[in-house]
Amino acid sequence: MGKVHDLVNDVCGVYLQKMRRYVYVTPKSYLSFIELYKQVYKTKYDGIDVEERNIVNGLEKLKEASEGVEVLKIDLRAEDINLKDATEKTDKLLKEVEIENRKAKEKADEVNIVAENCVAQKNTIMEQKE
Repeated sequence: MGKVHDLVNDVCGVYLQKMRRYVYVTPKSYLSFIELYKQVYKTKYDGIDVEERNIVNGLEKLKEASEGVEVLKIDLRAEDINLKDATEKTDKLLKEVEIENRKAKEKADEVNIVAENCVAQKNTIMEQKE
């Protein structure tokens, strides 16, 4: 920072040559410069501190999310097993329903044949009555 103070003092000499005006760099100017530097440093440090807290919070959230995903994966495996069992039971039930439907269709066909025979006999009887 002392170099900057010396550099400003040198520039004051150049300013005097070009503009014909005197500008002085005093110890008070140096102390003001130091105070301004401290303020800027504190502002930047606080900004970095806020960013660091945000990053840490974000990393914690990511960690919690990954732990939650692991728990959900375990739950998914358990539910997958239950789903497989339910699928097998449903498939068995569907096969049984198909078998029962075939039997019912066969019975319906038999009943239709018997009904047709009955109708034919009825018609024959009606013809004979007449």
